[in-house]
Amino acid sequence: MEGTLTRTRATVVIPTYNEAANIAPLVRRICAAIPGVAILFVDDASNDGTAEQARQLAAEWPITVIERFDERGLSTAVLRGLAAARTDICVVMDADLSHPPEAIPSLVQAIEEGAEVAVGSRYVPGGAIDDWPLVRRLASKAGTALARPLTAIRDPMAGFFCLRRSLLEGLELKPRGFKILLEILARSRVGNVREVPIRFEDRNHGESKFDSHERKEFLKQVWTLYRELNAWPWRLAKFLATGSSGYLVHMAVLCALVEVVGVVPILAAVGGFGVATTSNYVLNRIWTFRARRTSVPTSYAIYTVGALAGLGVQVVTMWALSRIHYALAASLGIVLGTLFTFLTGDLWAFRKR
Repeated sequence: MEGTLTRTRATVVIPTYNEAANIAPLVRRICAAIPGVAILFVDDASNDGTAEQARQLAAEWPITVIERFDERGLSTAVLRGLAAARTDICVVMDADLSHPPEAIPSLVQAIEEGAEVAVGSRYVPGGAIDDWPLVRRLASKAGTALARPLTAIRDPMAGFFCLRRSLLEGLELKPRGFKILLEILARSRVGNVREVPIRFEDRNHGESKFDSHERKEFLKQVWTLYRELNAWPWRLAKFLATGSSGYLVHMAVLCALVEVVGVVPILAAVGGFGVATTSNYVLNRIWTFRARRTSVPTSYAIYTVGALAGLGVQVVTMWALSRIHYALAASLGIVLGTLFTFLTGDLWAFRKR
């Protein structure tokens, strides 16, 4: 077995929990699809004989079984399997026959041709999902939308993918829940990802493990990635918070100049705008965009121009919508002006080169 594993083209890592009925047909389909492959099951102490079933098949097929008794979870099981694999190229898939083993050669070939990660995708042209109810489809789309700020691929929630183990070297992963691919894509920031269309089929045997607990784990995972990687939804939230503090600074300076110094309100408003813009710049540079290495004079000038332009967007929007109620026109103007200023900072003033 040792010699066989070292000569194989790829290793298929399969996390399992109570999947005994699916093991034999899955193994046969994998070995028929791609000869010269090793199969590595990582079982979380199943109570239906999954590990025993896999061990029996190992007499005929190139199978290794790892049983875990001190840890649970699909993501950590996948990483355990990847660490134990004897080949650099590894495929990860579920054991419930929802992922077609016949697509494994295409995934492996994509990596051999230079892709960093190859994903069995349900949402690219040619991909499909069989017999999902509307609620489940909407839940999947919602999860995909939440993940899209972290990666540009169409199906970041996929559990069927291929990569080189070397991609993970030195990468600090924080696995939780089921969505290990999202964790890898977001933290590695790979650019060369190929999506291979697959037809996703619902399981025939056993029960789905993706319950309300796993949904909560997914939301926690996304929130953690947003914060630690400073994804754009988190940047926008911080930008709005900074803008709110800028309003307070503006009003404080305005009132102080008018009431204490005796400056006319128009000039005091200009002074308040200048001080608030500067305080917003500092907070946005350090906190919102984490761009301390950007040139201060250049980024400050661009940020100020963007803030003035954003103010102009507000005024133009109010003028263009003058026929509707002024409060609604002002609200739309503020929204558009704020988004314009945010994009100016994100794409120009604080862009990391």
